[in-house]
Amino acid sequence: MRADTDIVSIDKYRIHVELYQQPHNTESIIMVNGALATTASFTNCVKYLREGMNVILFDLPFAGQSKAYNPSGGIIDKEDEVNILLALIERFKPTSLLSVSWGGYAAMMALSQSPNSIKKAVLASFSIQLNDAMLRYVHGARHYIQQGDTKTAANLLNEEVGKYLPRLLKHINYRHLSRLDQHELQQVCFHIEQILSLDDTDYERLLGNINIPTLFVNGALDEYTTPEDIVIAKDHMQQCTFEVVPNTGHFLDLEHADARQTMERVLRDFLIPAEQKTQVA
Repeated sequence: MRADTDIVSIDKYRIHVELYQQPHNTESIIMVNGALATTASFTNCVKYLREGMNVILFDLPFAGQSKAYNPSGGIIDKEDEVNILLALIERFKPTSLLSVSWGGYAAMMALSQSPNSIKKAVLASFSIQLNDAMLRYVHGARHYIQQGDTKTAANLLNEEVGKYLPRLLKHINYRHLSRLDQHELQQVCFHIEQILSLDDTDYERLLGNINIPTLFVNGALDEYTTPEDIVIAKDHMQQCTFEVVPNTGHFLDLEHADARQTMERVLRDFLIPAEQKTQVA
């Protein structure tokens, strides 16, 4: 199934959007990339959600297919990301939201403002704590990027958070990250500094303002955003549940077929109403 594409102007930015739509779908979902990821990272999600949900993907101004439309560069901060996400929600009216990894923070900021159309949310591979493993990785990545050693930074990603990825995806990661230009590297460093500046109070305040059913999904083998670290969200949220994907690390459904099948079941069960599943079947 091919996507319809659009270029959406939001403030000074032009955003590449991909729409996977079918006439019988009454539900829709917008997906929020992790750091420096592009719409391609949601290939599996599109395949198993498009029967039952329309899917909306987008690239931030510095990444993927949006990059060519924003040649002036400039750093995108979290407020910019949230404004872009909220503008897209206002335009396309998705009923659900799915974020992965560090995309979860922008997602939380947007959800805390209670956008009208969003009725459910999934935050995958996300934690409100920077544990020792994540701090080790983040500080290491920042060091190599600041030194201009992008190849070692790319290897570090594959050795740490991407350790359970298949060889082909590790190769794709390495090729993508080792070829980042100066603007993209500056964006990475800025993003890291923003993450490091957050504290528990920031997360707790945002979680307390999210009033829709929210599902947290984490890999059982993920040392960086662990299932144990996220369960404290229940102390601050009215409606949240948790799922753990067995034998899986940070990249969840990209790692192996069993993880993909589990993610399909978990997401479809949470996001797609029973009557919609019956119609599709």
